[in-house]
Amino acid sequence: MYSDRENVNILTSILIGHGIRHIVVCPGSRNSPLVHNFNESPELECHPATDERSAGFIALGITIQTGIPAAVCVTSGSALLNVLPAAAEATLQGQGIIIISADRPSAWTGQLDGQTMEQKNAMGSFTAISVSLPEPHDDTQRWECNRLANEAILSVHSPARPSVHINVPISEPLFRYTTKELPHERIVNSLFWSLDYVRENVCREISESSRPMIIIGQTSDYAIPHEILEELSEKITILTEPLSTSPSSRTPTDAMLARIASHPDEYYPDTVIYMGGNTVSKRLRHFLRSINAFQMTVSPDGVLHDISQHTSLVISGDPGDVIADLNKSLAAPATEEATDFLKLWKTLKERTIKAIDGFTPPFSQMLAVKLLEETAGKNDTYFYANSSAVRLAALYARHHCRCCRGLNGIEGTLSAAVGTALAKTACHDDTPVFCVIGDLSFFYDHNALWQNSLPENLRILLLNNGGGGIFRSLKGLWESPAAENLIAAGHKLSAEWVCRQYGLAYMKANDEKTLRDGLSALRKGQMLLEVITDAETDQNTIENFYGNE
Repeated sequence: MYSDRENVNILTSILIGHGIRHIVVCPGSRNSPLVHNFNESPELECHPATDERSAGFIALGITIQTGIPAAVCVTSGSALLNVLPAAAEATLQGQGIIIISADRPSAWTGQLDGQTMEQKNAMGSFTAISVSLPEPHDDTQRWECNRLANEAILSVHSPARPSVHINVPISEPLFRYTTKELPHERIVNSLFWSLDYVRENVCREISESSRPMIIIGQTSDYAIPHEILEELSEKITILTEPLSTSPSSRTPTDAMLARIASHPDEYYPDTVIYMGGNTVSKRLRHFLRSINAFQMTVSPDGVLHDISQHTSLVISGDPGDVIADLNKSLAAPATEEATDFLKLWKTLKERTIKAIDGFTPPFSQMLAVKLLEETAGKNDTYFYANSSAVRLAALYARHHCRCCRGLNGIEGTLSAAVGTALAKTACHDDTPVFCVIGDLSFFYDHNALWQNSLPENLRILLLNNGGGGIFRSLKGLWESPAAENLIAAGHKLSAEWVCRQYGLAYMKANDEKTLRDGLSALRKGQMLLEVITDAETDQNTIENFYGNE
């Protein structure tokens, strides 16, 4: 029988799944559920050691001899600190050990409770990663617990072979051993794309798949050669966004997924490769998390970024190399079913683009972005702000878009666009840099215009609907009297005074005619076009479009 502490059972199962065999265990009550589990598991061999200083070095000796990282398990408090010398030696030798510490619940840290201190990161720079496993109360916390444990053990297997630290808070009662079997836990493996057998096996997996799919999050425009991606898109379904390196044709992924929301099963892939950073579409993330498929993630640094919550394999490699090798290995869809799956998604894409182009929005932010994108130049650079602006780009952009999507905040978009324009000017490149930005993002960051000489290639399309328009999509929020002014930051500001202050040409649009005239002027030279719209109309326009899906 195993402990009834769920995070202890999850960790035990994952250690076994990753092939860990030897654990040096030290005395204590807080770590007793861990020690009990390790002793109950026939796959694990426990080695008792009373002194934690010695225990860490015993684990190092086992690691050196076997070539497999050994673990050392200690109780809470100062017991953990005694492992520091061994952790340092193991890391600097490239023979990392796994340090497992029991902990008191975090509520008691700093509250004069015995053997209680801040334990996460206690090993400092001598561990590559320090994680603290939650005590799960729902499926999200179980996934988090699984992911953190996998992430730590993957790190100790990385080329540098550093030590890692897994902290395990355990609430009382400690001594209930009522679980008959360990849970079946997802084990995430990591492989290097540079190895021939890895490339061959992954390419074979894709070629033999009936419904393969590649999903690409945010990447730089040049991360993956366009022509190679274009070729591969004729052989396998590829979902992208304007923030992705994408084929030349549009892939309005969010709108495509909206069209299949009521019958997604036939569109589900059986094998997925995810690469790149964040996505804009929440529907895409939900789609990924609902797929019962073999899912791989390409990560240049080999770190587990589990956006799908179902990653089974981390491929340590460059996305461009992976795409190029897949394109070489795949002559065409391998089976009739794979061909049908590719056609299914192509048809969905064509129908969605037709619906987008056939929808005529009234005067709104949606219309402003639609008209701007219809005249996009081949060599133009586009920087979109987060929230509403980048979501409109996902409908209309036919090119790569830049966006501060790492953290997804409202700050810095205008500054980043100015920096881009300055860098192009320094290289004698006078092609336009368009910044499409919402009002809160603009007024938050307008000091970006505080330059001795603003670059002549800068163009700003300011979408001003008097506050955080995206909050209007959160229906329950508007039951609060604080919504308009305090949460959505409603205002009556205009950018005209900002432009006067910084000597920037200014135009305002408040209907379709002045919008078209303003966009025409925006194409010709450095200026800011402020489009004044009604927030409710903006939201209704989006809802009307998606309501037709």
